[in-house]
Amino acid sequence: MKSVAIYYFSGTGNTEIVAKMVKEAFENQSCSVDLIRIEDVIKKKLSVDIKQYDLIGIGSQVIGYGTPLIVRDFVRSLPEGTGKKVFIFRTAGGVAPINYNVSKAIIRKLNRKGFEVVYERLFSIASNWVVKFDDGAIHQLHQATAKKVTLMCQEIINGEKRFLKTGLGQRLLMETVAFVAPPTLRLVGKDFKVTDACTNCGLCVKNCPAENISERNGKIKFKLSCNSCLRCVYACPQNAIQFNTLKFFPVSGGYNIKKTLSQPVPPDAEANGAIPPFLSQYLRNDAL
Repeated sequence: MKSVAIYYFSGTGNTEIVAKMVKEAFENQSCSVDLIRIEDVIKKKLSVDIKQYDLIGIGSQVIGYGTPLIVRDFVRSLPEGTGKKVFIFRTAGGVAPINYNVSKAIIRKLNRKGFEVVYERLFSIASNWVVKFDDGAIHQLHQATAKKVTLMCQEIINGEKRFLKTGLGQRLLMETVAFVAPPTLRLVGKDFKVTDACTNCGLCVKNCPAENISERNGKIKFKLSCNSCLRCVYACPQNAIQFNTLKFFPVSGGYNIKKTLSQPVPPDAEANGAIPPFLSQYLRNDAL
């Protein structure tokens, strides 16, 4: 029996849903699995004991065509891998070559630390940035992702390797974007404003994965360690956290992936959001 540790970061729920799928798929293959939130490791300063596991999984969303800052910090904090095998899974609003290079930087870092990265895969359920996906499309993506997760875990157990590849030109371009994006995205939190609807419930302070939000003299303050995950925006019960200038970032009507998936979509329902351009290929092709 293999023992697996899955470390994951999820801002608004997509990656958490996939991480739980991964856990179930490995357990169905008679593996013992621990599911661990990266923010718990970082915020609580927990030590990472990789020696007890045969396999390590790292999952997170794609932000700014790269890796969230908290995940980068987690990878930097890992002890030497001494040949420990690692697989990486990412969630994104688009499964297309533009996102195929999003994990290259952390793969290089892991390999330099003595880990052996053997597999990477990209999944999509919905978009919580800019473009709202149609509810029916979200349900279809969720079902297709469950199948692809099962396939991924079977391939990993069978020793198959998988890496996402593009041409050199696109790889260099997107890796450059991913390198430049993190310091820029740190500033996103500085564009937040808190409206008079705020009741000082403290939920945003408590739940911020980067501890970027604090309360001082009854006022909510934002620092410079934002991951741009938008958890605070969507989770605020009063919708009191908004953008000053980047008003196009949050999807229209808010975002609650668990609520969307819990509500069945009538077969004749009209589209209430965008149909992802990659949808038909994602549903058809298990290799995608």
